[in-house]
Amino acid sequence: MKKYINKIVAGCLFLSLACVAFIAHPVTAEAKVYNYDITQENFPAADYAARYADVKAAYGDDAAALYNHYKFFGVEEGRIVKITKDVLASQVNAETDNIAYKIFAIDVLGTIVTDDMTDAQKVKAVENWMKTNITYGSCGDTRSYHITGPMTNQPTMDEGYAETFEFFMDALGIQAITNSDLKSNKVEVDGVWYNVNIPAGVLY
Repeated sequence: MKKYINKIVAGCLFLSLACVAFIAHPVTAEAKVYNYDITQENFPAADYAARYADVKAAYGDDAAALYNHYKFFGVEEGRIVKITKDVLASQVNAETDNIAYKIFAIDVLGTIVTDDMTDAQKVKAVENWMKTNITYGSCGDTRSYHITGPMTNQPTMDEGYAETFEFFMDALGIQAITNSDLKSNKVEVDGVWYNVNIPAGVLY
């Protein structure tokens, strides 16, 4: 009987340790891939230099040199580029509603965060804004599945939440991706990746 009880205790201990390990294990994600044409003309060189002290030390404020570093080394190294209005306005599809509402979203973002916030505080502020200002549901057309939904005060489905969250992070220069399900995200804060699914209540 004692041997049987010991087996049960050992089994419970193993499960407990396994659960703790699962909870504590950091989320992994692939490096960010930008779906924008980033050129020397629209490259946010000043932000790139301010973001990476090692790059600034090597290239100073030389915009062309900074762009070439990003193009030939930064992409491969997973360096972040802040998506700005200049980047958006120079895209071949700049006249589309999707780009127009992303440009509008940058203005909205200016009411959500401040420059003195940490990345962690910015992520929380965006999550809180999205929880408060976006209504879950369908408006009956494709707007519900894209950033155009929340930017026009329309009900928004999971895909729209995910696209909006990722874009807000792009515009903040915080690395985030949309998962393969197209309905949730991962965001990197202080070198650690976290799951985010705002409609499901999974927050940073």
